[in-house]
Amino acid sequence: MYPSPGEANAIWNEVEHGRWLGLMPWMDIVKYLPPGLAEYAEDWLKEPYRRPWRFDEIHQEVDVPNLDFSGWYDHCNGTMAHLGLMQKNGRSEAAHQSQLILGPWNHGGLGKRKIGEIDFGPLAELDLQHMMIRWFDCWLKDLDNGVREEPAVRYFVMGTGQWETASTWPPKDLDASVYYLGGDQTLASDVSGDGVDTYVYDPVDPVSTLWTRDLFTVPSDRRQLAHRTDILRYRSGPLVEDVKGVGYPEVVLYAASSAVDTDFFVRFVDEYPDDGPALEVCYGMVRARHRNGLDREDLLDPSEVVEYRIRLGATACCFLKGHRIRLEITSSDYPNHDRNHNVGKNDLVDVEMMPATQTIYWGQEQMSRLILRG
Repeated sequence: MYPSPGEANAIWNEVEHGRWLGLMPWMDIVKYLPPGLAEYAEDWLKEPYRRPWRFDEIHQEVDVPNLDFSGWYDHCNGTMAHLGLMQKNGRSEAAHQSQLILGPWNHGGLGKRKIGEIDFGPLAELDLQHMMIRWFDCWLKDLDNGVREEPAVRYFVMGTGQWETASTWPPKDLDASVYYLGGDQTLASDVSGDGVDTYVYDPVDPVSTLWTRDLFTVPSDRRQLAHRTDILRYRSGPLVEDVKGVGYPEVVLYAASSAVDTDFFVRFVDEYPDDGPALEVCYGMVRARHRNGLDREDLLDPSEVVEYRIRLGATACCFLKGHRIRLEITSSDYPNHDRNHNVGKNDLVDVEMMPATQTIYWGQEQMSRLILRG
């Protein structure tokens, strides 16, 4: 007798969910999937770098405007790139009038003011259905309701709780500020003397993803991982004035590894004062063998210092006076990302793993740094 949908869901959440995380190699998951899905998964696992959707190649075929909603914690927020491509390549003038609304939301909470226990305030809550009706009233019924005069981008700034506007995403002509990694794991606006910090990444014991079980992104409190010795935490002093970051923060990282391939993850964190939370803002990562592009593999010369340029996810966040800017560096985020086995083989079909010693370089010779625009 087969379980009911409700019973099956309970079995998955309470019994079966965890055991699949240890399945190796990942290619074997195909054996346990139903027909149709199995072939799809096998095809993707054999060519994980192939782009299944090529939206950026078909904007010239679109002649109607888009209204797009996304959020800073939406794991599908790569769609916000459509706006700039529609503005540049859309077939018609109407298509160029697409609009984008960006809030402090995740994929399942678009338009809401809260994610989990985090309340972003009353202005974060929008009536998306009403906005869509206004949009269609304008473009389908030709009603003069002001939609055409509204800005192309409206984005919510976490920290201030206010909405701002721009003509495209990311906003143009923002001032840049730079924070350098330094001694005692500091993050400062000036460069300190040369040095290194090290940690060991063991793929048998990866850093856990702090998401919900249904894999919706949440603004996680990084204090939950304070016990981990394989995370470097670079912190500014308490800010003497508000600092805003808008768009895509970038980290220039000088690093070496004892392995021929490995990963580096960088997380941008808002550290509250007075024993408050350390909330994740956004993150980025690089797989070393693909540092020069997903279409090529360049293995590392162990211990060689390599410059990595890591673009973090989209955000608009104001770090308030008294808060600290924190940058975390580690080498795993599991199961959100598959583990790098550090051996330079195909991690999806090979089960060999080995630890790697990771060395982060900072100072005047190798200026590892965070670049913010705001």
